Amino acid sequence: SRRLSLDQGAERVQTSAIHRSKRLLTAATMSDSDYNEEDSGNESMSDSGKTIGFPFTEEAKMIPYRMQQVLLNWIFIVASVALILDFGALQEIFVDPKSRFAELCNWFGVLSCICWLLGFILLCHWLHSVGATQMGLAGAYMKLIASCFFNLQPLTGTMNDPLLGGSAGLWWSNLTGILFFHFGNIVSCTDFYLHTPPGADKRKGWLFHGNLPVTAMWVYQAATWFLVTSNFLACSFNGATWAPLAAIPSPPVYICQFSGGFLLLLGSIIYTVWCDGFRN
Repeated sequence: SRRLSLDQGAERVQTSAIHRSKRLLTAATMSDSDYNEEDSGNESMSDSGKTIGFPFTEEAKMIPYRMQQVLLNWIFIVASVALILDFGALQEIFVDPKSRFAELCNWFGVLSCICWLLGFILLCHWLHSVGATQMGLAGAYMKLIASCFFNLQPLTGTMNDPLLGGSAGLWWSNLTGILFFHFGNIVSCTDFYLHTPPGADKRKGWLFHGNLPVTAMWVYQAATWFLVTSNFLACSFNGATWAPLAAIPSPPVYICQFSGGFLLLLGSIIYTVWCDGFRN
């Protein structure tokens, strides 16, 4: 009788263990399935039934202080468009220096540079608000310093003071500014590589919502490569006999200028898409 009771008890324990193992196996299978489905990027509906994916309306709601990003990226769009117009007016000076478009050259520059300055002030504020890394802050502050140097050239150019370079403005300010801007972009890209930002995923593509800030920063870096080249080629270096290396209306200069300007605009548009700034 005792042996029968022990056998029955052992059988109940074994049966209970089998059922428990089946439940754990089922749960693990479901978890793996859910993970694989999510990781594959094939989901088009969120848990609440709302569509996710482009134009990233739902994903953008998770961005801290999103409206600050919307504001500063629209400011960067205006800055990029004004910079492109500035380059166009600069080239027009060598065609018809008395045309109305050519005379607006420095004013386009003033608008562009003030917008870059304001935008980077807002960006630094946002980075502090979200607790960005020290490297990320360093990159942003380098670009803030760059925008201060950018403002010197068109502002002194509108003064048209011979001691400050006449209508061309200070010869060194643009080159100094673009170098700070470029190295700031390199620092920012390095920061994204070393410290994956929240929402980003290295296993997913460049157009994955969380990766859009990384994509846009690399576009910015490509832009400043072109702008560093154009500034270095066209810089007068205070009247040095060997400078400029290429005339402003020459193809190497204006191709690099417009390539850089349009890439800055593209990067700003990508950032605006990331924060859903075109729709909301």
